Parts: sequence; C-alpha cells; structure tokens
Amino acid sequence: MMTEYTMYEAFRQAANKAPHDLAIYYEGKRINFKTLLKRVDMTADILYNRLGLRENDVVVIAQPNIPETIVLFYAINKIGATSNLIHPFTPFNQVKQIMDKTHTKVAFLFEQRIAKEVKQYREIADQVYVTRIEDDLPLMSKFIYHNFMNFRIRKKLGKMPARFKFDGFKYTYQLKPTGKEVPTAKADKNRCSVLLHSGSTTGKPKTICLSDYAFNFISQYAYAFLAVDKDKMIGHKMLSVLPSFHGFGLCMTMHAPLVNSFSSILIPKFKATKVVKAMNATKLTCMCGVPTIYEKLLQEPTFVNNKNLKYLHCCFCGGDSMPSDLEERFNKTMEQAGSKCRLFQGYGLTEAIAVNCVNTFNANRKGSLGKAMPEATFKVVDEQGNEVPRGELGEIIIKSGAIMLGYYQDEEATKNCLKDGYLYTGDLGYMDEDDFIYFKQRKKRVVKVSGVAVFPSEVEQLIESMPEVSACAAIRIPDAKLQNSLKVFVVAKVFDETAMKEKILETCRKYLIRWSVPTEIEFRDELPLTMLGKVNFRMLQEEEDKKRGLL
Repeated sequence: MMTEYTMYEAFRQAANKAPHDLAIYYEGKRINFKTLLKRVDMTADILYNRLGLRENDVVVIAQPNIPETIVLFYAINKIGATSNLIHPFTPFNQVKQIMDKTHTKVAFLFEQRIAKEVKQYREIADQVYVTRIEDDLPLMSKFIYHNFMNFRIRKKLGKMPARFKFDGFKYTYQLKPTGKEVPTAKADKNRCSVLLHSGSTTGKPKTICLSDYAFNFISQYAYAFLAVDKDKMIGHKMLSVLPSFHGFGLCMTMHAPLVNSFSSILIPKFKATKVVKAMNATKLTCMCGVPTIYEKLLQEPTFVNNKNLKYLHCCFCGGDSMPSDLEERFNKTMEQAGSKCRLFQGYGLTEAIAVNCVNTFNANRKGSLGKAMPEATFKVVDEQGNEVPRGELGEIIIKSGAIMLGYYQDEEATKNCLKDGYLYTGDLGYMDEDDFIYFKQRKKRVVKVSGVAVFPSEVEQLIESMPEVSACAAIRIPDAKLQNSLKVFVVAKVFDETAMKEKILETCRKYLIRWSVPTEIEFRDELPLTMLGKVNFRMLQEEEDKKRGLL
C-alpha cells in the first residue's frame, strides 16, 4: 500500500518503475523520471548539508507551477521537513506573518515575488532563497523571458546590471550539492509533512496540517477516479494548472500523477492557448480545473476545434460549484470532436485533501458530486450529529484516510470539526438512496474567486482596522471574469466617498492577495444586525442577490 511510505518514497518507487518516461512537461521542456529523481536527491543534499535543515523544520514554498516547486516539495519531504505552501503573490506582510506563526526556517520565493517588494524582503533576506521561473525553460524561451523580465524589473527598480540579481539574496541555482549522504525520513502517519492555508470549516483562515499518509491515501486511488486498471496508469498525462498551494492542485495534478508513474504537465499561469499548446505537444489525457478554467477553454476556438481532443480521457471540476450547463456544453464539445472524454464533478476540501467523492465513468449522476472514493465514508447529520434520512438536508461529514491531522496550534478548532473519526465539513447537502452525494450550500463564509478561496472575515478585519472605518461586511457577488468576487459594505467615519474608496482599495492591495481585493464598495449609515447583535450577512447577501435578479 502506498500509505506505508513517505511521499518521497512513493515518488522514488514510481520513478524507478518508469525511469525514462515523461515525468514533467514544462513550457516545451521534457524531464523524465530518472532526471527528476536525481534533481530531488541533489536538492535534498543541499537542504540537509548546506542549509542544515532537519526533520520537522518548516520550509516555505511560494512559487508557481514550475519544476523547481516539485523538486523542492519532494526534497523537503525526503529529509522529513515540512513544506509550508503559500500563494506566490502573497504580499510581504502576510508572508512574514505566516513565517513567524509557523516558525519557518527557510523560504523559497521566486524572482518576480521579490521584485515587487525588495526593500521589505531585505528584513528576512537571511531566510530567503530566490528561484527563477526561467531555469527550466528551453533555450529560446529562456532568452525571451530573461530579457523581458530584465526590462520590467529595470523599469520598476531603476538601473540594474544586464543579468539582474538582488543584492543580499541567495539564488537556489547558486547552491551546489555536497555529495554527502542524506538520511531518508521514515514514514510517520502522525508527522505533519505539509501546511496548507484555507478557510477552515467555519470560514476563518486556518493553517491545516497534513500527513504523507493523507496524500498517499488519495493518490493510491487515482485509478478509480480515472476508471482504468492500475496497470494502465503509466502513459497518462495530467494537466497541472491549479496552483501548488491549493490542495486540489498539489495532490491531484502533481503528487498523484507522479507517484503513479504518469506525467504532470505544468503551466505556471493559466491561459487557454497555453493549455492548447501543451495538449498538442503531449497528447494530454486528463485535466483537473475549476469552473472558470473550463469556461475559458470553451471560449477558445483552438481548443474546441482541436484534433487532439480525441486523446482526452476524462476531466474533473472542483474548487467551486459547477453550473450544470457548463457540464452539458463541455461534454457536447467532446462528443462533436469524437472524444469519449467527459467532465465530472467531485467534492473535497483542504482538510481532507482535495477529493473524497467524485463522479466517474463507472458511477455518475447529473447534479450530484458522485459517490465516496474507496475506503471513505460519507454521512449527512443534523445539528446534534445524528444521521438524517436519505434525501434530507444536513451537514456533510467524512471519514477517510485523507483527513488532516488538525489545525496548526489550534486544538479548540480541531476538536470542533474532528469528532469520532469524522470531519465535520461545514457544508450542507444530502445523499440519495444510491449513495450519490449532493451539495446545497456552505455553512462557512468562504468565497471562491476564480477558484481561489477568499475569506470575507479577513477582508472585514483589515478594513475595520482603518481608523476611518467603524464597521464593514463583505459578501459574494457574481463576476463575469472571475465567476465570483467580493463586495464590501462600509460604515465610515468620514464622508468623502471617493477618497475613502481609494484608501480602502490601496490598503487591500497592500495587505491582501489580489483575489481578496473587493471589486465593489458601498457605503452605508449602518449594517443590518441579527437578534444577537451580529452583522446579518445573510440579509445583505439576499438583498444584493435580489437587486441583481439572482433570486
């Protein structure tokens, strides 16, 4: 069983099984399993013997989907340290806060991130190693990218040498392995190997502790998701466009393919034409994405009319509720292209690593989230934790080997959502008589903006910290480009609306990832309250939905 190993050990076995097969495709460059394993081992040597990292040390990875991300992930796991994955465009203030909270020893940040806030990062330069997105690009692409980046950064920071470097920072390519032995950590079901950041089951930002066991538990059932025999996994190619800091992207599009000896096709930043280019070059067979990705693909003529669609085997949609018409339009496109591929919806959350139930070729039902994966149990319960009859609405709870160890340094929150071996998801739904699971709505306040989890409470706290603001409430609004975005209602102490809007947006851009920045701001004299004196978010949401003709 894969769960008997660490993630590194599972990857090493897969690499030895198919050493010359394609492991990673990245912007035209092909890396086979043998080469990738060698790079992982060399990087583990650097981490252990050069940087002095040891078991349980925390290492930040804040990078896009580039080969270096995967190399670092497995190298860190080899020595038994903990990968702390965060969004590569997280502002410095949040990066520093996360590093302090998790006692991070070292952070690997890519060049563009440093370029945005060089002065601030000098505060922690002794902990930062800079990676370059260009290192694995083919020669011509590297030349174009390098000169383009030089121009952009010189424009931003003033005159710089032709081959720019940031004084005081260390680049990972400058680190060389020692050739000394590196002890491989042993599998430990209770060791926290990965830290991911999410909204928890209540909608408040939390850091989630996950084990090797959880990742490998999901990955060993990849064959069930694909509806193929275990011995037919090799040769499949999975698109990896979902980010590594996202549990869905990290587990299902990077780790699961690689430990099953099939390829991960990396795209650092989604663009429909880039997916088409990768599909043409690799004969892509599998995709995982959020609804906005599939919408944009269907709007791209070179995708819709592509002859290589016939190689697609299956596609999965998660991270947000999938509109039923999207599934119909995508499947119709596949039929017209002569492809047997279908788009399947699944369900999961970071606390249980990505996917725990999913529709497949073997079992699917329109409107449902599919059935539980092997060795996972779903129940729907009432407020007292009692299982409700089939078809009746309640909270979805899960028992699975993929469940988290707990929330980082938060025993109370952990106890509130882990009870008797079940994870209480905070999501409402029901099960039918045939065990298909249906999602209705979230109990927790999390908004998915282009598939990225955004926490209204975090935005509210930031805006309310401004001396000019007395109260703030954030809700979800539809967005043609992002699918959802945030609107904030603000009770201000000053009444220059134009100036206040600019100041609020400036503050949000400085301290929040761009998906959390509100797209609309409305000023009010007061906010509606519940009988307990709390802001009535439901009323605000219903009012806004009615105004937009959504109710």
